[in-house]
Amino acid sequence: MKKHAWAGALAIVLAATFTLADRSENTKAGAWSGVIINGSCSADEAFAEAPKCTAETPGASLALYDDTIRQVYALDPQDQTKGRLGESVTVEGALEGSAIHVASIRIFSEIGIRAGQKAPDFSAFDQFGKTETLDTLRGPNGTVLLFYRSADWCPYCKGQLIQLQAAKKRFEQQGIKLAGISYDNVEILKYFSGRRKIEFPLLSDPDSKIIRMYQVLNTEAVGPNAGMARPGYFYIDPKGAIREKFFDANYRERLTGNGVLSKLFPELGEEVSDTVQAPHLQLSVGQSDQMAVPGNRVTLTAEVRLPPDVHVYAPGTKGYKTVKLTIDPLPDFELKQPSYPPAKILYLPVIQERVPVFEGTFRIRQELKINTMAEFSGALGPEGKKIAVKGTLEYQACDSKICFLPSSVPVEWQLQIAPLDRQRAPEDIRHK
Repeated sequence: MKKHAWAGALAIVLAATFTLADRSENTKAGAWSGVIINGSCSADEAFAEAPKCTAETPGASLALYDDTIRQVYALDPQDQTKGRLGESVTVEGALEGSAIHVASIRIFSEIGIRAGQKAPDFSAFDQFGKTETLDTLRGPNGTVLLFYRSADWCPYCKGQLIQLQAAKKRFEQQGIKLAGISYDNVEILKYFSGRRKIEFPLLSDPDSKIIRMYQVLNTEAVGPNAGMARPGYFYIDPKGAIREKFFDANYRERLTGNGVLSKLFPELGEEVSDTVQAPHLQLSVGQSDQMAVPGNRVTLTAEVRLPPDVHVYAPGTKGYKTVKLTIDPLPDFELKQPSYPPAKILYLPVIQERVPVFEGTFRIRQELKINTMAEFSGALGPEGKKIAVKGTLEYQACDSKICFLPSSVPVEWQLQIAPLDRQRAPEDIRHK
C-alpha cells in the first residue's frame, strides 16, 4: 500500500510539473502598448473608435486594445486599470493566450528617453545620400526629431511629414532644425521626398539602431513592419538634452508640425487668425493649421484682449457669469475639453470677496481630432473637404464699478481637410 501511495504521489507531482512547464512555455513576458477600453468591445469596434469602447459602464472589466496589430487583451488583475478608461498606456506583465497578467501599467507618454536626459548621438544617411549626425542637425535653438512608421505604407505618417515641411520655415525662424527617422531604406525616402518635395532630412535606419537607442521601437510589429518606430516627436536643446517629447499610442492620431511649434512656443500664435466683433473687449480666433488630414490634432484658439480695469470671471467661479467657449457638435471630429489659462485672484472690496478672473490678454485653446474612419476618409475625394467649425464665446465683462450685460459672441474657424496620401513606393524597393 505504501508503495502504491508513493507512486501515486509521484505521479501527481510529475503531472503538476508538466502542467507548470507547459504553462511557462505558453507564457511570454514583455510590454504591450495601447488604449484601455471596455472588455466587451471587439477589436473591430475599437478600430472604428465606437463610443461604447470608452463609455463608462459600472462593473465592466477593462481591456487593452493594441492598434498596431488590432488585438484586444484581457487584463488580470484589474486593480491597476481603475480610472484609466480611454488612456494610452503601456502594460508590463506576462502574456498567456490573449490575456496579460499585469505587473504594472504606466502612461504611454513615458515611452522613449525621458526628458532631461542626453540625446544619443547617431550617424545615418538621409534621402539625399548625405551623412547626418545629431551635430549636423543641430540648429541655434536645437532640433526636433520626428520618429514615424514609414514614408511608404503609412498614410498618416506621410500626412505628418508633408505638414512638417509646411511648418519648416516657422521652425527655422525659431532657430530649430527638423529631421525625420524611420526604418525605411534610402530609396523609399528619396522616392517619397521627391514626390512630395520634402526638403528637411529623412534619415534611414533600416536596422532600427537609432530607433532602439531612443527607446521607441514598436516591439509588437511583425513581418514587413518589424523594426518600425512608434510615432512621435523629441525636442532636443542646443546642448544635446531632450527637453520635450510628444507621443501617442494611437498611430492614427498625429500632432502636426504647427501643433508642436505652438506647444514649444505658445507665444508665437497660430498659422491663421481673424478678428471678431465683440462688446467690451477685443476678440480674435486662430488655429494651428489651415489644412489637416484625418487623424490630425488641430488646436483652435480664442484670444481675448481686455481694456485696463476690465475683467471676466474664470470658469468655476460660483455666483457669477463666467467666460465659456463652446464648440457646436461635429460628427467627424472629437472635441477635447477647452483649456483655460491660470486665473488671477481679484479682491472685490465692495463685497469683500476674492474671485478668480482673467485680465489683460489671455487665450482659450480647444483641441479637436479629425475622424480616421474609412467612410469619412473615402468621402473626402481628391480635392478634400472644407469644414466650418462654429461655436460661441460667452462672458460678462466687469470693471471696478459695474458689470456689463452678459454677452454671447459667435466664433468660426475654416479648416480644409485633405485626403490621405496612399500612393506606395515602387514594389522593388518596398519592405520585404
